Amino acid sequence: MSSSSQPADNTNKLIHNQTNTRIYDRNIPGSNLQPYLDVRPVMTKYSILPIVDPRKESKVPLVQQPVFNPHTTFNPGNTSSPWSGFASSVNTESELRNQIYALQKSSQSVYVPSSKSDLYQYSFQPRNNVQQQHSLLFEKDRFSDFNPNPYSNIVGSGVFNNSTRTQLKELGDKNPQGCNTILKNK
Repeated sequence: MSSSSQPADNTNKLIHNQTNTRIYDRNIPGSNLQPYLDVRPVMTKYSILPIVDPRKESKVPLVQQPVFNPHTTFNPGNTSSPWSGFASSVNTESELRNQIYALQKSSQSVYVPSSKSDLYQYSFQPRNNVQQQHSLLFEKDRFSDFNPNPYSNIVGSGVFNNSTRTQLKELGDKNPQGCNTILKNK
């Protein structure tokens, strides 16, 4: 390998390593997530009068994490999100799905956002006023009307049994100059 290609190889390796690091970081949550506890069942078939719980007590205390919020904590999504995040917003999701109102014909049966919501209010403020460099980009083009059948009241005007070939031949006898060009093209 020549020495002139060595800096290019180092640059490629650097870009490759940075890309791999960013991909790896997408697999790590933004902070610690509340773990799921899977309590295994205890076999009771062969135990006679199971008075004592045969499960071993955990010696490690469970650390309580704050309620999961997808706006503040990144979850890579390769596992389920903590239950606390869903459980804390059940009422909000039920309201958005319109599940809190009975089926009725009143105004409560339809969710209409407030007129002060961001659906109706334009709150975006552009930071800089840039002149559009391409003036034709958003221009509406106006085309003249085009009717491929200039004899629409005669040719193909019926709902059923439209023999357009016969109608064109009959039209050709009446108007030879306009119709013959149509027939010659076919």
